[in-house]
Amino acid sequence: MKSTLNIFFGLCALLSLLSQTCAQGTMTVTFDGPPFQPPDTDYGYSLYTESGMFFMPIDPARSQFGRTGGGIAFFPENGTAYLHAALGDSLVFARNDLSAFDLVSVDLAEYSTVVPSAVKVPFVGYRPDGSIVTVSFTTDGIIDGTGPLADFQTFYFDSRFSGLVRVEIPASLWSLDNLVISVPEPGSGLLLILAGGFFALRLVRKRRT
Repeated sequence: MKSTLNIFFGLCALLSLLSQTCAQGTMTVTFDGPPFQPPDTDYGYSLYTESGMFFMPIDPARSQFGRTGGGIAFFPENGTAYLHAALGDSLVFARNDLSAFDLVSVDLAEYSTVVPSAVKVPFVGYRPDGSIVTVSFTTDGIIDGTGPLADFQTFYFDSRFSGLVRVEIPASLWSLDNLVISVPEPGSGLLLILAGGFFALRLVRKRRT
């Protein structure tokens, strides 16, 4: 009996280790809906959800954020819908089930051709243990709305932005699209180890009987 328990707890420890190093699934939040955001429209939101993520103002009672379908001459343009924050707006986002995720990259642009200056966009990540990581990305100040220039830039997060349960952007006058995150997903190797563990336990019990 003691030998069987030792094997069982050994397998549990191995499975726990593998679960922490399992494969990562990467996905992109495009902000294209649903609901569909028609071109040449811009709506204010207090809550938006997509791909198992929710997005809302840090203080819903005091602010919101915008979502545009593109095609508006004085807003940034990349051919798709995206989020943006007017003066006083803010944003917080997390998984719907509040599980951990990693930040990979994000596309950022200035707010509009009316405010074309480069903007500093802070990201504040919170982990389950209460620790915080921060980074600020500064856009290049190049924006011509529906003109030929590339308004959005892609910025990449470093390894510190892993195991987060929520992220806040406590600033305004930015535009945001194509948020790439990574979430844990079970690997096939983990399932094989689990099956092997059950067979090993059965073999030990058979020999002892």
